Amino acid sequence: MDGSSPAAAAIIERVISFLGKKELTACKTLNKTWLTLTTIQSARNIDCHIIQLPLRIAYYRRKGLLTTVRSLTVDLSYIDGYLSILAYERRINNAAMLLSGLPATIRHLKLHMPNAHTVLSNSEIHFGSMALCQLLGALSRLTTLDLSDCPVSLLDSPASSQLGSITGLKGIRWFSLGRNDMSSAATLHRLVSTNCQTLTALCGKSDVVDRTLQVLCTAPNLQSLDASGSNIADDALLELVQARGSTLRELVLSDCTRLTRRSIAHLVPSALPKLASLDLYNVMVTTDTYQGLFNAQTHWPYLCDLKLKAAIPHMSPRHDSLVNDDILEAIGQNCPRLVSLRLFGCHGITDNGLSSILGNLGYLRELVVMHSASEPTPVAGGDTASVASHSILSPQLPSTAEDNSSSDGFWADTPSLPRNAVLRQEQPHQTHRSLVSPPSTAPSSPRIPDDDAPRTENGQRIFTSHALHRGVRSRRFNLLNLDMEYDSVCAEHLAKLSHLHILCGRMITRHAKSLIENQFPKCKMMVWSID
Repeated sequence: MDGSSPAAAAIIERVISFLGKKELTACKTLNKTWLTLTTIQSARNIDCHIIQLPLRIAYYRRKGLLTTVRSLTVDLSYIDGYLSILAYERRINNAAMLLSGLPATIRHLKLHMPNAHTVLSNSEIHFGSMALCQLLGALSRLTTLDLSDCPVSLLDSPASSQLGSITGLKGIRWFSLGRNDMSSAATLHRLVSTNCQTLTALCGKSDVVDRTLQVLCTAPNLQSLDASGSNIADDALLELVQARGSTLRELVLSDCTRLTRRSIAHLVPSALPKLASLDLYNVMVTTDTYQGLFNAQTHWPYLCDLKLKAAIPHMSPRHDSLVNDDILEAIGQNCPRLVSLRLFGCHGITDNGLSSILGNLGYLRELVVMHSASEPTPVAGGDTASVASHSILSPQLPSTAEDNSSSDGFWADTPSLPRNAVLRQEQPHQTHRSLVSPPSTAPSSPRIPDDDAPRTENGQRIFTSHALHRGVRSRRFNLLNLDMEYDSVCAEHLAKLSHLHILCGRMITRHAKSLIENQFPKCKMMVWSID
């Protein structure tokens, strides 16, 4: 597509809005039309330090690109010794004055401080809070405000009053660094109350309180809510689901310790018909509650992302507070569009439950099933090598391995791998043939009794090749992390995939490792030991 026609140019302009910096640089070399459109797209976001912002605005004005700017990403960190105190304050005031004189085209503002994880000095708090107030006062028509990478200590009295006067916001990502208190929760409540008629997404995390949910009940366009780590109660969540459940598409309730079965049991498809993402990590519910959400009568037509972990995993024979095989079979049958499934601390899952997931979900791209909620003791006697902890972001519908690192959706991070895992470095790409996956309608073999399930030396259940007896219906996996011993049978099933980016597990045989390496030369294998 050369972009010679107006329709082609409109399509190209729409496509390049989803590309990153690396892809935009490559697109500039195609032809003149692509060069023009990618240059405009690159100029839509100004990303610089607060003291460099006046110079960057002057450069954009000289190039005639000021009208193309749509978003602003500003680093508020304090550079000690670079300028005097008066010069530093003058730079911040000049930046705010230039922004206030620009056309009202900037809609998205993201503020961040790279060193905010450490204790801030008085100068850092002073200049960061000053820059926050000035920028918020200069940009009056914002639709998205992202403060997730800023410390909450910047929220002093001037900044608090400035935040309360902003109107027209559609998306809010609140402070997540530092110890949030009732002051920051009150400021968020005031900000939500001011923008409830336009708000579509709120990532408030631990600062979301019951009265904030009561305000959100009057938000007609609310689609996404992240209240992870908050102290919201059952009554407030029930009221929100009854009022806004028909529009909610994303609901994150991880680490909400006050929530019980009384409210979680009402998160059913009839109350949330458009839900696409559900996160119940570390929520104190039982097996009966999970069975009420996922059974033969509950059909989730749009659910793409699901994350479950019991808050108190019991080791009793009842497997109370656990996900079992019956729940996994219901998920495999009634969640046809599931792309990412992450289960932790689920001691009740056997090979039969895992096979129902692998054999039925054709769109699955990320699968994490861990019997233990924490890192288990590595198996002794295996070859090990050091590997750094990593974080995988789940894309919406990933098509390449690079999509994993550039996703900005609502997908949560997977836990880091053990330090003594085995990491195989990437090798040059080689073409491999694509084979057809076995059909999902193959007859299932008899269930393995829980008492006969294979276990490690410390008594923890592990998966075997029996979990793949139905085949793997999905053709592409960006992440496959299972408590499994990968043998030659497992490798033969996995070799039929068309794409495998990261494979994690407890143990892998050398023959299975060789088979996977030959089929997927760029696959990263991270296992506890090699037999």
